[in-house]
Amino acid sequence: MGRFLAFLLVLLASPAFAQSVVQTDHVRSELVAEVATVKPGEPFWVGLRQTIRPKWHTYWKNPGESGLPTEIAWKLPEGVRADPIVWPAPSRFDIGGITNYGFKDESVLLVRITPPANLSGPLTLAAEANWLVCEDVCIPEEGRFELVLPSGAAATPASPETRTLFEQARRALPTQSPWPARYGVSKAGDPTLLVEAKGLKAGAISDIYFFPAEWGPVATMAKQNATVTAKGIRIPLKKGDAKTAMPAELAGTLVLTEKTADGSVKQAFDLSARLDPAFVPTATASLANAVGAEEISLVQALLFALLGGLILNLMPCVFPVLAMKAAAFARLAGHEQSVMRRDGIAYTAGVLISFAAMAGVVIAIRSAAGEVNWGFQFQSPVFSLLIAYLFFVVGLNLSGVFEVGGRLAGVGQGLVSRGGTTGAFFTGVLAVIVATPCTAPFMAAALGFALSQPAPATVAVLLAMGLGLALPYLALSMTPALQRLMPRPGAWMDRLRQFLAFPMYASAVWMIWVLTQQTGADGVLYALGGMILIAFAIWLLRIGSGAPAGTWVRRGLAAAAVLLAFAATLKIDDSPATAASASGAASAGVSFEGWERFSRARMAEAVAAGKPVFVDFTAAWCITCLVNERVALEVPAVRKAFEQAGVVKLKGDWTNRDAEITGVLKELGRAGVPLYLFWAPGADRPKILPQVLTESLILSELSSIQQAKR
Repeated sequence: MGRFLAFLLVLLASPAFAQSVVQTDHVRSELVAEVATVKPGEPFWVGLRQTIRPKWHTYWKNPGESGLPTEIAWKLPEGVRADPIVWPAPSRFDIGGITNYGFKDESVLLVRITPPANLSGPLTLAAEANWLVCEDVCIPEEGRFELVLPSGAAATPASPETRTLFEQARRALPTQSPWPARYGVSKAGDPTLLVEAKGLKAGAISDIYFFPAEWGPVATMAKQNATVTAKGIRIPLKKGDAKTAMPAELAGTLVLTEKTADGSVKQAFDLSARLDPAFVPTATASLANAVGAEEISLVQALLFALLGGLILNLMPCVFPVLAMKAAAFARLAGHEQSVMRRDGIAYTAGVLISFAAMAGVVIAIRSAAGEVNWGFQFQSPVFSLLIAYLFFVVGLNLSGVFEVGGRLAGVGQGLVSRGGTTGAFFTGVLAVIVATPCTAPFMAAALGFALSQPAPATVAVLLAMGLGLALPYLALSMTPALQRLMPRPGAWMDRLRQFLAFPMYASAVWMIWVLTQQTGADGVLYALGGMILIAFAIWLLRIGSGAPAGTWVRRGLAAAAVLLAFAATLKIDDSPATAASASGAASAGVSFEGWERFSRARMAEAVAAGKPVFVDFTAAWCITCLVNERVALEVPAVRKAFEQAGVVKLKGDWTNRDAEITGVLKELGRAGVPLYLFWAPGADRPKILPQVLTESLILSELSSIQQAKR
């Protein structure tokens, strides 16, 4: 009997029973100790390990806008002390616009336990913990834990698995910030945090966020737009809802991601910033709450997409193709109504199927890469080369150099000369291809919405835009009254067809020019060489010969020439090009004369100095951007007005991929360029100007500066 009781005592005191596990519907919680045996008077660590159900989360010590932090109430023997929870670095959760701080998947909350020096026998740690676990709904849960640890002359470590768990938990803790920090309060009451982290490389630091340790002094709902300069990190914040004065010390956790040779590394630092009364921040370059960046609903996005697609018909990039379609449609004058309707439906189908395919590509890229933008394909030199080929071949067809038969789907022939159903369909396809570097009013907000929404909404918005693009011709094909307004067929049709070849040649030249901005002078060699090979292939196929052997030889040579032309794409480096603004290398396709290169740091500096700032996000392949420059931004009156108002003019070149510009576009809910931002002197947020500018619009904005000076 005595042996049995001794065995029972040892069994109860053994580590195998020293862990307490509570399983709830959404969280598995376990109280674990880093030691198997406790030494009297020597502190040791325990951890509340929580494995959280996928897509659910628990909360940090400052839960953010809603939620509750996990709490542990200890019931300890006399003389045993438990320190406060040591919190790991949190993550940010944005649910329905509500910002919270917490943990997903798994967290370990560490607590240091100090037993008394006179401890004898096993140490029993009892605790009651409660936590709030949330997804779309929040569930309060709780658990009671008991951990019995034997004591001895020396502490013995726990099992290797448990020690590994604690090592991982310590790596998740923020380290003490090596940099001094201070903060100032603007006249509006908003704090700005300055971390004197000198020597950081702005291009290597991203995803900077300051988690305030307590709710109240800082608004968690406001976006943080941190900037990194040679002096350190500057984070403009918004004052929180606390009714008390700002604290003398603003504590929190700074989390940032740094690109290193081994990849991106996420780091967290605990810091305490002292209030510096001498530092009174002026306006900042925050993009939050920009005027014109309001969020829209799905219904609004569909309406904007329809209007944007409709207006797209008037944009210079689409006009040549639509003129071709109009000429082909005029050729149908006098035909039966069913033929007219079939033509309009085929054209509409070509447009809608192209937009549906584009939506599929967008969704696929977004799933793989996480983000995608409008016109992104023109950042690929290979795509630019292929489009240049397409424009060139269509131009040859319009010039009457060749007629393509049904085997090639009648692309060129159907576009203009015959106006058949197949040709109408591919005219719609071509219209969509040439429309992608263009933007029209209403498009920006709709695209920004579409590219950030689930797949069904993305498809719906893009189809609405396609319907808007096709709508004029669909209405024309369905309405006899409108058809009677069309000119009668005649010899002018052929002359118009031949004339329309020249806009296509011009478009091909433009694409070669874009290609040279992406690849350098070699792009001209590849593009023109490829075009010569394509023209040679067409000539071979057109020369007559009755000899079957000769026909096959010509076809073989023609195929080889075409393959060789397309082989040029293998010589072009299609890897992500270094952005001009990031590398410091100017893009020859975008003129920077009179403009500074855009960077967030320069923008923040100018805005902080109270200067008016105008930012132009453009690209060499963006026709709307180039037109705006010619008619609005680079005219003498506007240049003079910019100079007189002392405007800091910044230009961001998005011809090639640029993570910094892409980040700004995403932040403002925009999917592509052009994008124009204007800060009035002292303004704390920018105004987003329309995508189609006029001289009077710019002068009107600048005149407000002059009026304010009076």
